[in-house]
Amino acid sequence: MNPDKKQRIMQAAEQLFRTCRVHEVTLDEIARQADVGKGTIYLYFTDKEDLIFQAAVAGFDEMCLLLRQDVGPDVAFQKALLRTCETISAFFQARRPLFRIILSEGERDMEHGGIGLRQRWRERRKTMTEAMAAIIAQGMKSGEIRADAPAVILAEYLLGMLRTRSWELEDRPDAQRSIAAVVDLFLNGAGLSARSSAQTTSDQHEHR
Repeated sequence: MNPDKKQRIMQAAEQLFRTCRVHEVTLDEIARQADVGKGTIYLYFTDKEDLIFQAAVAGFDEMCLLLRQDVGPDVAFQKALLRTCETISAFFQARRPLFRIILSEGERDMEHGGIGLRQRWRERRKTMTEAMAAIIAQGMKSGEIRADAPAVILAEYLLGMLRTRSWELEDRPDAQRSIAAVVDLFLNGAGLSARSSAQTTSDQHEHR
């Protein structure tokens, strides 16, 4: 087993899926693009769907590990939260074509061992939710995040906001969909009363 060869296959698949629909790309084409034999692909991947999934989540676990390292009493919560959102957004932006396949084609009949692509991703993303929840829990301890809801629930809300920013608002001006704007909305809310309260809290933190 050659890690470099596996990486080459995943990169070839990603390049092809950037310009072609999933049913238009064959394993033969991926093999040619990667300069390997078709049989070599089966040394690393069960089928085309497994190749799509592994290419999409390559580096995902390492990213989640890095996110967890950004938690601690010496790390400013709001800065850590913003960095986390930037890291997550960059990861998915780089793999956008592959995740588009997982989220759309994953609802259809493409399955891996009886488990659909989308379900495989739901199970895998729990690691990211836990990492985000750990950072939000830090904000709860510092009094910068409300503590009347579980951190994991708030993490899912924030991840949902990031997904909306990336997919549903992609045609909006950058100023309206910046990651900083998403984090600000998550922390301070959309209501005027929430904004006033948030400003008071921010001023109190600055004078401590």
